[in-house]
This record gives sequence, C-alpha cells and structure tokens, in this order.
Amino acid sequence: MLHEDKRRKINADVKDDWLSFASVQPLLLTLENSLRADAQESVGWIAADDGRMYHSLLKPLGKLLTTATIPETFPVQTQLGIDDAAHASKFSSLIGGIGTELYGIVTGCLTAMALAGGHEILWKPLNHVMLEACSDENRCEVRKAGISCLLSIIKILGEEYIVMLPVCLPVLSELLEDQDEEIVNMTKECIRRGEELFGESLDENLRWL
Repeated sequence: MLHEDKRRKINADVKDDWLSFASVQPLLLTLENSLRADAQESVGWIAADDGRMYHSLLKPLGKLLTTATIPETFPVQTQLGIDDAAHASKFSSLIGGIGTELYGIVTGCLTAMALAGGHEILWKPLNHVMLEACSDENRCEVRKAGISCLLSIIKILGEEYIVMLPVCLPVLSELLEDQDEEIVNMTKECIRRGEELFGESLDENLRWL
C-alpha cells in the first residue's frame, strides 16, 4: 500500500512538473510578436548595445533548435486534429512549428530575430545555428526544422539576406541528397529563391561542392 501511494505521488509530481511548462508556448509567441514589432517600428531594442540582447536570446533558442529532446508527454497546444497531432512529434510541433504556428514556436522566434536584427553582423551567428541544425546527421526532425527556418528567413528578407547565401550552399548541396522528401523540396525552394536573388543558376556552384 505504501509503495502504491508513493508511486501515485511520484506520478502526480511529474504531471505537475509538465504542467508548469505550459507557459513555454505563450512565452515564445510573446517573444516572436515583440521581435516582429521591433522590426516593423524600427525600435531597435534587440540590436542595442552591440546586439547583447540578440545574442542572449539566440543562445537558448539555438540550443532548442539544434539539441533539444522534447518528451512526447510534453504539453503542446496545436491546431491539428487528434489523428494528425498524434503523428507529429513534440519536437516538430514546439520547435519546427508543425500545426503550432498560432501558439508559439522556436523557428518563428528565430525568423523574427533575423527580421529585427537587420544586419549581417547579427545574421551570421543565427545563420550558423540554422546550418548546424541542417547538418545534423542523426535527427531528421532537426534538419527539417533547420531548413524550414532558413527558407522562412529567405522568404521574408529576400535580397537583404543574399549576403548569407554563399556560406549556405555547401549545406544545401548535402541536403539535396537527404532521404526525406520534404527536406529535399524545401532545399530546392531555398536554391530556387537564391537563384532569383542572384539572377543566375547555382547549379555549377552546387556541382563543385
């Protein structure tokens, strides 16, 4: 009886611990909206003091993108139906934004950071984080989140981000050979948009990498 009571207490404590993380998505959504407002209103708080706040935010967000392991018991709000949500991992939901764009996601915050950062100096470390995720050899969901984030930034920033594309080409070349069709398609879209920005084909550049 004592063992049973102890087990129930442990299970209750674990449940309470996970419930305490329910604020993660609202915090991510608030951060994303704040960054987008900073970019739209040209306030510049994220880039102030040589980007101190920018770098302090990028470090934990980058770790979530590249190394996080999200337990499947983690509470995540999603607009997906029950069946679809059951097939989406908690990492792909909380980090990659599968069915959760309305509730707060890591890639959404990183995209907003690029928009608010507004300068190559701040884009470089962010770009490095995304390419690190794209190069993960063990986890398809990490590569998918990385290339999804990169594509989102290219779409939003357009020609402003062209300065960062050359360093992306070696990783994009590798992702063209990925076994996941969705990753390959997003990679092709990144390359297509890059070609539009450069005004020339990138096939030869990719062929020699």
